[in-house]
Amino acid sequence: MSDSSIISTDFLSKIPIFERLTTNDLETLTTLWAPRTLKQSEILFRKGDQGSSMFIIEDGIIEIRVPDILKKTEVRVSVMHQGAFFGEISLLDGLPRTATAVAVEETRLLVMRRDDFIAFLLQRPSVAIAMLSEIGGRLRATNELITSLASKNVNEEIEEQLKFGDRLADKIAEFGGSWRFIIAFTLLLFGWMALNSIQLWLRPFDEFPFIFLNLMLSTIAALQAPVIMMSQNRAGKKDRLRAELDYQVNLKSELMLQQLHAKLDEVRAAELQTLQETIQVELSIIRKRLEEFDASAGKKVQ
Repeated sequence: MSDSSIISTDFLSKIPIFERLTTNDLETLTTLWAPRTLKQSEILFRKGDQGSSMFIIEDGIIEIRVPDILKKTEVRVSVMHQGAFFGEISLLDGLPRTATAVAVEETRLLVMRRDDFIAFLLQRPSVAIAMLSEIGGRLRATNELITSLASKNVNEEIEEQLKFGDRLADKIAEFGGSWRFIIAFTLLLFGWMALNSIQLWLRPFDEFPFIFLNLMLSTIAALQAPVIMMSQNRAGKKDRLRAELDYQVNLKSELMLQQLHAKLDEVRAAELQTLQETIQVELSIIRKRLEEFDASAGKKVQ
């Protein structure tokens, strides 16, 4: 993309919603783009703005943010660099934006307006059908991803990746934090001390103050601590992975709910407009009939 006003057909063919188009259609699309430059920290669009354009990053970085209702701030969900594209769905639905886009640095963009693209589709219905097929496939893939994330068992995922040493460490940590270990270790200590305190027919092998026992206890404690830490680190990894999966599912669900609300508002507005038009038609019919009735009544009086 050396020329900021021209985009190649090869690049357009790599964009999912355009990949099924013919070469002639792609060549026509290359004429619909216009350059735009953003300054550092300049906002391209905000969440809730009307979606009316698609963008391709020619040079620079764009950060996508969504609002965090609890912290009343914006959370970064993705960072896009040179060659990335976004806003393609707005070319078709024209619904409000579901996120905010900000230029991290001075950025050059290529922009295609929705009005120009709709005019292009009206001249080529076959292109619209091909794009709808591609969007349908992407929607199915997104739904499958959400389902897999929501139903993924973090414990099973990590268990499948554990090695023998990891499993052994978990077992030792589990046993070391149980009443079985406490009772068994207590019985062993008292038995050791009793055996070496009561001299019967054998000489005690570890006389008081039980130096060999202290050495063994110190060795066990030295080995037990890192083993328990290994198990705790894996538990922390499970928690982080579970939190990441929950965040992804919640974020995607929130975005889908926002889109659903926007579509419901659009349907409600269309229904109200249709109802208003119907009422106006009926009122005009009633007025016409009243005028006819008044005219007929006037003739009878004469």
